[in-house]
Amino acid sequence: MSQTSNLAVDPEQAPSNQSASSVISLENEALVWSLASSEAFEPAPIDINVSRAVQIELQPLHWNNYDTLPTSIKLTNTGETVILSARWNGEGPSLVGGPLEGRYLFSQAHFHWGKTALDGSEHTVDGYRLPLELHVIHFAERFGDQEAALAVPGGVLCLVYFFNLKSKANRFIAPVVEALEKILLPESHTKLTPFALIDLFHPFRGEYFLYWGCTRNGLQVAPMLWMLSRTQEPLDFCQLKQFNRLLDRRMRPRFAHQPSEVAPSKGRHLFHVNPRTPMAVSTLMIEPPAKFSKTRWLVDSQRVDWNSPDACRNYVRLIREHLAEKLQRNDDEQCAESETTSGSQG
Repeated sequence: MSQTSNLAVDPEQAPSNQSASSVISLENEALVWSLASSEAFEPAPIDINVSRAVQIELQPLHWNNYDTLPTSIKLTNTGETVILSARWNGEGPSLVGGPLEGRYLFSQAHFHWGKTALDGSEHTVDGYRLPLELHVIHFAERFGDQEAALAVPGGVLCLVYFFNLKSKANRFIAPVVEALEKILLPESHTKLTPFALIDLFHPFRGEYFLYWGCTRNGLQVAPMLWMLSRTQEPLDFCQLKQFNRLLDRRMRPRFAHQPSEVAPSKGRHLFHVNPRTPMAVSTLMIEPPAKFSKTRWLVDSQRVDWNSPDACRNYVRLIREHLAEKLQRNDDEQCAESETTSGSQG
C-alpha cells in the first residue's frame, strides 16, 4: 500500500508543494480517484507548472512487454494526426501500478506538432509550448476495448511525452520520421520495420505529473487520466520539419491548424508524483532519458541534480573539469606523438 498523505482539497489555497489545513485523510490512490467525478470532465490540455503541483507518493508504475518486438507496426496519416499502431503475437504492452485500478493495455500513439518549434505541443509548460508532443493511449483491460472505455472516467489513460530541440538527431524516433514521406497524403498509411515501442519513448516509475481532464470531438466527450513525464525526449530541427510536410483532409499542411486552447487550471488538482526532491525548481528535467547515456551531448552528460539550488554552479564546475581533462589528453597525445617522431628521426 502507498503512504497516506494529507492533501489540500483546494490546490489554489495551498502553499506551493505543501498541504493546507483542510485535508483529506484518504490513501493517495483513493484521493486521486475521488476527484474523477468532479474533474474528469474538465477540459484538457492544461498548463503544467511544478510550483502549483501537489506532491504525492504513489506505488511505482510497472511497464510490461514494452520491450517485446511487435509482429507489425503501422503508421497512418489520419488528416488530423499521425497514429502509430502495432500488433503482437501474444500479450501486448500494458501498465499497472501507480494510481491505476487494474491493468491498462496499449492502444496507439499519436503526435501533435505546430508550424514552428514554439507552438507544437498541446499542453503548455510554464506558459510555453514545446516543439512536439507524443500521446501514448491505453485503456483499462476490464472494458474490453477502447470504445467502451472512453465513456467512463479513468477508462482511458494518456501518457504524455514532450520533445525538445537538440543539435543531434534522435536515432530512436528516426524510423517514424523517415516514414513520414510515405504518408504525406491524408488517409494514407505505411508499414514500419518492427521495433520495441519503448525505443520511441521511455518508461517512468515516478517523477511525472498527473491530472484529470477530457477531450472533445464534436459531441463525443472522453474523460481520461493524464500522466506527463518530466523527462523530455530530443529531436533535431530537420526531424521536426518532416511533420510539417503532412497534409490534412483539405490538402493543407497540417500545421495550419491552431493548437488546442489551454484550459484554465484554477481549482483543479495537478499532482507531482514521487518527486526526487521536495524542492523541485523546474517543471521539466534537463537530463535526457537513460537510453541516451552512451550518446549524450556535452551539455547533457554532466551528472547534475537540476533540482538543487547549486545546480548551475555545479554544472559550470563539471564543464570546466571536463574541458580541462580533454585539453590535458590532447597535450599528452601531442607529446607522445612528438616523442615518437623524434625517435624515428634519430
